[in-house]
Amino acid sequence: MTPGEHDEICAFVSHLPHILANVFLQTVCAVREDIARFGGPSFQDMTRVAGSSPSVWVDIFLTNEKLLRAAREFLQNFERFLALLEEGRETEVLAFLQEMARLKERTGHGS
Repeated sequence: MTPGEHDEICAFVSHLPHILANVFLQTVCAVREDIARFGGPSFQDMTRVAGSSPSVWVDIFLTNEKLLRAAREFLQNFERFLALLEEGRETEVLAFLQEMARLKERTGHGS
């Protein structure tokens, strides 16, 4: 594996999830400070890595040149999904969720 391939893989499967966890926690806690006490397993899963070793992660975030691409691709996919919700496109939302369930199984990360 080349250093570039390593950085790209890590950007998508490690670094992007850390960004998402931190931004998710920021977004949720902006609603009300004590909101975490209402969170269940999904909230715990999404925030497990938030706040981890800030001095380590700031360096990773700022030095992996592949991370911005990963974040932009995520944002594009997220915006497409939001558009489906905004437009009330139930069939497409269901199809997306079903495909993600199949993809999760194929990747070996099924529940």
